Amino acid sequence: MQESVKGLPSLIVLAVGLLWPSVLIAESTPQPVTLNVAVAANFAKPLAELARDYETKSGNTVRITVGSSGALFAQIVHGAPFDVFLSADAKRPDALVEQGLAHTKDALIYAQGRLAVAGANENGLNALRDATDATRIAIADPRLAPYGSAAQQALTAMGLWSQLSVNLIRGSNIQQTLQFWQTGNVQLAIVAASQCIGYQLNCTLIDAGLHQPIIQKLVVVSRSAQVSAAREFAGFMVSDDVQQQLTALGYLPLMASAGKS
Repeated sequence: MQESVKGLPSLIVLAVGLLWPSVLIAESTPQPVTLNVAVAANFAKPLAELARDYETKSGNTVRITVGSSGALFAQIVHGAPFDVFLSADAKRPDALVEQGLAHTKDALIYAQGRLAVAGANENGLNALRDATDATRIAIADPRLAPYGSAAQQALTAMGLWSQLSVNLIRGSNIQQTLQFWQTGNVQLAIVAASQCIGYQLNCTLIDAGLHQPIIQKLVVVSRSAQVSAAREFAGFMVSDDVQQQLTALGYLPLMASAGKS
């Protein structure tokens, strides 16, 4: 009995020693987090697919909020708790950097978009050139959505803006613009090429030379409570594997954007 009592402290030390590595492992292993990601409407469908892959690989969860770049930018400025913002332009992520809401190193180009016309069928871009006052055409609001701004530039370059602008139906974002056409409220809609692929629509591409490049940047919001995981997600989005997928989804490769930063 005495031998058992004398050996007890050694057993306790041994037991603690066996448990200690487990404690270290538990403390050093990152715990899964939920990332709140704001995304421009043109990229909502691709992001939903990519997010599932990221969740499988990382163990984290991605909660997605969709809107126009302008509206999402305003929400972030006013304190919305987003960890990552995927804009449809570079201007708004850069503006967040300028306002001290993000760091320069956390603003990355992740895609370059293309414009297309839904509803043109075999007429191609002539469907726009032949439009009359009775033709209802939808574009995203140029004040809020970069794809709308690009649509305005393209129509101007084609000499059609002054003729068509009065009767244009303006969507608050590119997704609503497509919905105007899908529901039969307009005959034509200038949308993102990625939407045409995602929804398997027969669209006509608009020459990228008719508008400024649609450079899309993402940014990690500096006040995020999980900056490390947010940066990991940003790295995932600009990875070669993801970029190869995006070229098949209606986006130009990053090399066409002169780099990733």
